Amino acid sequence: MGGEKARRWLTAVLLVALAHAGAWYGLSHLQQDIVPPRPLTVIEVALLAPPPQPNVTPKQPEPPKFEPKPKIQPRHKPEPRQLLQPQPVAERVMEQAPEPAPVVVAPAPPAHAAETPVRAEPEPAVEAPRFNAAYLNNPPPAYPLSARRRGIEGRVLVKAEVLADGSCNRVELKKTSGFDPLDQAALEAVRKWRFVPARKGSQSISAWVEVPITFKLDN
Repeated sequence: MGGEKARRWLTAVLLVALAHAGAWYGLSHLQQDIVPPRPLTVIEVALLAPPPQPNVTPKQPEPPKFEPKPKIQPRHKPEPRQLLQPQPVAERVMEQAPEPAPVVVAPAPPAHAAETPVRAEPEPAVEAPRFNAAYLNNPPPAYPLSARRRGIEGRVLVKAEVLADGSCNRVELKKTSGFDPLDQAALEAVRKWRFVPARKGSQSISAWVEVPITFKLDN
C-alpha cells in the first residue's frame, strides 16, 4: 500500500511539473506574438470664439387698430295714427278735382320776317400802298459814281414793307440789276421814302409794295 501511494504522489508531481512547463512555454510564445500598441496620434483642436452677434433693434409691435363700432341708429317710434274725420262727399270731390292749366298763346311770327334772307356784307377791298404821289416828294436814288464812270445802267426791283403811318419798315431786293452798287443805292433810297399806306375800307393797314428803280445815263 505504501508503494502505491508513492507512485500516485510521484504521478501527481509529474503532472504538476508538466502543467507548469506547458504554462511557461505558452506564456513565452504568447509574449512573442503580442505586437506592442502604436502610439496614438495627438490631434490639437483650438476652439474659436463665436462671432459677435449683430445688434438687432427689436421691432416694436404695431399698436392695435381699433375699428370704430357701428353706430346704432335709434329706431323710429311709429307715429300715432290720426283718425280721419269723415267729410262731406261734395267737399271731397271739389278738393280732388285738379285745376285747369292755363293756355298760353304765342304770337305768330310775321310773314315777311321768314321770307327776308339775311345777306352778309362783303368785305372791303384792300388798296395797295402808293409811292408815286406828288406830295410825297421822294428823292430819286443817287447814281453811283463807279457805275457812271463805267457807263453801267440797270433796273432794280425793291420790295418794301409800308406801315400804317406811311413809313418804310424794311426793304428787300426783289430783282437785282446785276451790279451791286446800283442795288445798294436803290435799297438805301427806298428805305428813306414816305408812302401812302394801304387801306382796307376806311382803315390804314400795313402791307408790302414793289418799287421799280431805273438807273439810266443821260446823253
